Amino acid sequence: MGRIRDEIYDKKPLKLFFLTLLSFLWTSQSYAVSVPQTDPAEMVSALSTELIKAMNEQRVELESSPEKVKSFASIYVLPYVDTYKMARYVMGKHWRTATELQQNDFMAAFSNTLIRSYSQSLLKLNIESVSVKNAQEERPGRVTVPSVVIQSDGNQTDVIYRAYLNKESKKWMLYDVAIEGISMLLNYRKAYDSDFSKIGIDAVIVDMKVKNSAFNG
Repeated sequence: MGRIRDEIYDKKPLKLFFLTLLSFLWTSQSYAVSVPQTDPAEMVSALSTELIKAMNEQRVELESSPEKVKSFASIYVLPYVDTYKMARYVMGKHWRTATELQQNDFMAAFSNTLIRSYSQSLLKLNIESVSVKNAQEERPGRVTVPSVVIQSDGNQTDVIYRAYLNKESKKWMLYDVAIEGISMLLNYRKAYDSDFSKIGIDAVIVDMKVKNSAFNG
């Protein structure tokens, strides 16, 4: 158990960049960089630029310390992603039967699982730039933001972000990313659903924590 979650995107290193971008979500404190959230396309463009620049500048430190990776994430990613929406979607029908403690434990364990699985691959990538296109409305308050990721070797990959407008804060928030038409959230939801049904929520969380223990140490 757990192997599927760790290897879902292993064949496509570029995908790890975007999964990691959405995986640094459940650290306890955040200090936002200056990224506008009044326009979804501008948000994705600014966030991509800031993230790539900071990652390149701090690469040596990030490679040596999981704790620094988590701190990095709390600055450059956490403020712009709806962690509650993502965790609830990944748990699917099991969210409704989970206790509040189980929900919180899953969010924390899932975050660490993603960071553990993808942070090393993220740091190996050499991304030159991200070209962001205009947002496309799916329905009022929800959009997709197409983009093209350009690596230093000239390879290009189409990436689509999904965002929604938070009615209370009036800010746009990210909640999913699709690479080559494959939704990250949908893949993880399918992967975990079988384990939740077979062994239960608590056992899945325990298994996740055990696998993450070395990373967290």
